[in-house]
Amino acid sequence: MYKDLKELLKYSHTIKILLVEDNSEVKSQLIKLLKNFFTDIDSCDNGIEALQKYINYEKIYGNFYDLIITDISIPGLNGIELSKKLLQCNPKQAILVTSAYIEKFNEFENIGVYEFLEKPIDYEKMVKTFTSIIKRLKQS
Repeated sequence: MYKDLKELLKYSHTIKILLVEDNSEVKSQLIKLLKNFFTDIDSCDNGIEALQKYINYEKIYGNFYDLIITDISIPGLNGIELSKKLLQCNPKQAILVTSAYIEKFNEFENIGVYEFLEKPIDYEKMVKTFTSIIKRLKQS
């Protein structure tokens, strides 16, 4: 795990994240956890707001968020609907799905999303997942 953590910390300061979580307590805990690694984190609590932020971010900065972290059960557009729309805007978009409902993960795989973290989030698995995502982002 130390090697993964070292790799994660090497590049994490350059990653821009949009977190989509409707439970304010969970969102607050996730942001606190993410700030251990990442410095640029935006958040919102529903799929419609997430899509608007995503589009506006691209208009303002000329590129997309590096990573979207979304729950499955969010108001407006659910996690699957949101992911489909994000992938229409940017087919290479990195999306990480977090949920306690792991049986729904295969629905995401059907649309091209393959990164998942089961809630409650295991710290070691989270570090490995973020490291894997960052390596892939740095290769593209």
